[in-house]
Amino acid sequence: MIALFFLGKTILTFSLYILILRLWMQRIRVNFYNPYTQFIVRITQPIIGPLRRIIPSIGKFDTATWIILYIVALIKLIFVLYIGTINAPIWSISYLFFAFAVIAHEVGYLLFWLLLFRAILSWVSRGQSIADELLSQLTEPLVAPIRRIVPPIGIIDISFMIVVFVLIFLNMLGIDAFGNLWLIL
Repeated sequence: MIALFFLGKTILTFSLYILILRLWMQRIRVNFYNPYTQFIVRITQPIIGPLRRIIPSIGKFDTATWIILYIVALIKLIFVLYIGTINAPIWSISYLFFAFAVIAHEVGYLLFWLLLFRAILSWVSRGQSIADELLSQLTEPLVAPIRRIVPPIGIIDISFMIVVFVLIFLNMLGIDAFGNLWLIL
């Protein structure tokens, strides 16, 4: 049962990451000729494409992708609560609200991993790879405002550490607000 829980949770988490990345890449208009960007679009297109024909976007708001993201978050919540805990009901009306907490949880963790990978790649590739370009485009909207306030000290850029500190603080607020639910997500 633990192996099933791990496998299901991992698949649902990566599905959420891919959907969040698609929305984030559309919002900040990353280079869509990047192979990683094309991978994200191609892997989500079989699900989102047909839904877009039924539910069109509202201005810049990609309604179809948001609906799929919400549904996958709801499925992950039900899966984690039903498989991961003993006394959780399979359905409760409160799950509709808690699905937003799942999305917030996954956005925070995805941003953390993107910042970590960007920092590691900056030591190795020094901006020479297509992955580094994409990571830079994805994380720069978060790091740039802090960098304007706190400029780099010599060659050390502490803006990444400040963003990670804020993410850790928000994670602790999530633990305070949602308790064990936040921890098992």
